[in-house]
Amino acid sequence: MHKKITKWIIAGSILLGILLFLFWPLQKPIFDKPFATVLLDKDKQLLGAVLAKDEIWRFPPQKDIPERFATALITYEDEYFYSHPGINPVAIVKAMRENIRQGRIVRGGSTLSMQLARLADGNRDRTWRQKVKEILMAFRFEAQLSKKEILALYITHAPFGSNIEGLTAASWRYFGRAPEALSWGEAATLAVLPNQPAMIYPGRNTDYLKKKRDFLLQKLKNAGYLDETGLKLAKSEEIPQSQQPFPKIAQHLLFDFHAKQPGKLLQTSLDWYKQERISEIANQYSRTLEANQIHNAAVLVLDWRKEEVVAYVGNVSTGEEHHQNVDIVRSLRSPGSLLKPLLYAHAIDKGMISPWQLLPDIPIFYEGFSPKNFDHNYYGAVKADRALARSLNIPFVDLLRDYGYYPFHQDLKTMGFKSLNKPASHYGLSLILGGAEISLWEAGGLYVKLARSLYPEWKSKKEINVLKNFAANKENKSEQQKHPLSAGSAWLTLKAMKEVARPGEEAGWEQFGSSQNIAWKTGTSFGFRDAWALGINQQYVVAVWTGNADGEGRPGLIGSRTAAPLMFQLFDLLKGGEKDFKMPLKGMKVQDFCQETGYLATVDCPHPIKNYVNIGAQLLEACPYHRQIFTDQEGKRVNSDCYPVSKMKKQLVMMLPPAQARFYKKYNTAYTEPPEWNNNCLKSKNASMEMIYPRQSTKIIIPKEISGDKGRAIFEVAHQSSQAIVYWYLDDLYLGSTEGTHQMEIDTDQEGQHKLYLADSEGEYLSFTFEVANNKSS
Repeated sequence: MHKKITKWIIAGSILLGILLFLFWPLQKPIFDKPFATVLLDKDKQLLGAVLAKDEIWRFPPQKDIPERFATALITYEDEYFYSHPGINPVAIVKAMRENIRQGRIVRGGSTLSMQLARLADGNRDRTWRQKVKEILMAFRFEAQLSKKEILALYITHAPFGSNIEGLTAASWRYFGRAPEALSWGEAATLAVLPNQPAMIYPGRNTDYLKKKRDFLLQKLKNAGYLDETGLKLAKSEEIPQSQQPFPKIAQHLLFDFHAKQPGKLLQTSLDWYKQERISEIANQYSRTLEANQIHNAAVLVLDWRKEEVVAYVGNVSTGEEHHQNVDIVRSLRSPGSLLKPLLYAHAIDKGMISPWQLLPDIPIFYEGFSPKNFDHNYYGAVKADRALARSLNIPFVDLLRDYGYYPFHQDLKTMGFKSLNKPASHYGLSLILGGAEISLWEAGGLYVKLARSLYPEWKSKKEINVLKNFAANKENKSEQQKHPLSAGSAWLTLKAMKEVARPGEEAGWEQFGSSQNIAWKTGTSFGFRDAWALGINQQYVVAVWTGNADGEGRPGLIGSRTAAPLMFQLFDLLKGGEKDFKMPLKGMKVQDFCQETGYLATVDCPHPIKNYVNIGAQLLEACPYHRQIFTDQEGKRVNSDCYPVSKMKKQLVMMLPPAQARFYKKYNTAYTEPPEWNNNCLKSKNASMEMIYPRQSTKIIIPKEISGDKGRAIFEVAHQSSQAIVYWYLDDLYLGSTEGTHQMEIDTDQEGQHKLYLADSEGEYLSFTFEVANNKSS
């Protein structure tokens, strides 16, 4: 009895020991080896790869095991893989007998599980001791891993000749395609390589390799995987004579990910064909700019409906001397006018303006900031949609002043402008003219948000991500969020952006694919350093930058001339703009507007028209410019203080502020200013303003400052109304306007007579002359 108990204890202890050995947790990870960084397109086509740290082409594991290769491998290496417990006793006995007869190890008899153990142990020299170790480890693998897991580990780490490990790297290196796309002949070629990877691989001992491959193909035919025709076709396939280079597509994106997430298999949303064609077109186009010493260009194409990146060209191939390795898509640059559509959209969204409303376009001075239009002209007043289409600076600076750069700053941050990392006061009004740097990536994202606002029922990600396997991107936490704009304001903005004059239309617009419906905007930075063009059609946002990576400016480096032509070439490739943007009727309402001024129509508006505006536009103002005035029998302006009421005639006029009217009438011949005042009424009209300094016909001296710089004289006028706006002109040159305290610095060193002309918003004026005398002390 005692002996039986002892036997049971011994047996139990042995069993427990075996179980502990088999199920003691395996080392994690089983293979502590670095992987290459691999970039794939949306269909898992290889875009590029970077060597692992140990300089081995070892791709990260993929979830799916290609069935054709798995069949070939198991048929060649381990026919009983799915039925044995880790070792094949028959194969072991045969191998031992052969090795004893030869006096050395010439046959392994190893299963795939044993070969995996050998690889995990560093692929040591073959000895009896090592073989026992591999057998024991194979048992542990079988106890703790599924057959699929064992096969996946082997396929990922098996040697395939040269510095290639793993099926995926070998498939691309030898055949230029993914493992899933291998033919039977190609799969069989790769399946025989791990057995003798140092001796045979494509380009080395090709005849022997073909012999082994054909042997395996015959086994596959005997096993029923191939018919006679399939066998002949597979055997007729050529063995590669050398390795193929890996693709080098979207290299800037690849190296960006390699720096942040080395050793990852990253599937992107890129389209291999579109990426290649767009890169090719960008490189060809860039060469046309080299004569003007413009050496760099970048392109980002986004599918705004899917919120995916279609193509990412970080730079063109222009040589290291021109910084071709700089990723321009992620670089911060001055955007010029690119943000104007967003201010326009937000102002419409809040009901501050209508698309047809006149915005002032006159010389302005705000806190030392004096913007100019690109053409250095002033148009007096321009309708908002035309101001956007013509990218006029002054109307948008004035609009930003009214809107507020603090709320606009916050709007941009809400839309995803992450680089806007300084307070609004740092940028001020220059924010709308390129005062804040932005990347092509961020600019494209902003335009995607604008386009997606057309569909209020859609939810949008916080930001676009180029990766499809988002789990690999730790930065991606793109919660769904509401649109920053109403559908109506987005549609009205895109409609205005379609009106932009196309580049090169003097030479013929047809070359730019005008049949497409494209809303677009260009931008040019100060000093001609950056030229931008961003466009939106029914599916894509195309963002283009041209310039020099080192920031060197070039004459003629202008968005409409150097960036827009490339953008339109790309739209021609992509298509998607055959249909127009559909008006979101649920987000719109009809109101009566004054045709001439774009304000809400009043009873005095001569030509009211109906137009659609966004339904949330509650702050729109009534037309302030059309009004009834009174004239005498000769058509001169009068009032009850200077003319009998019974003889007055009513006249409907459009009366712009004097500063606007002065420029507006030059470009709008249909505009007629209000009639002149009757001479008997002039005295009463002038009485509302009185010059404080200088007086009529005063002789003044403009002194020099202590520093020796030229000084300035401060002129001042008083107005009866505390709400009045006074417009100042010196010798027919507009100086600006004043409110409240009416003081203006006069800067002129020309001796002699000068004429000062003042006018208020009611059309009242004051005119007088003064003389600048010689400053002898200077």
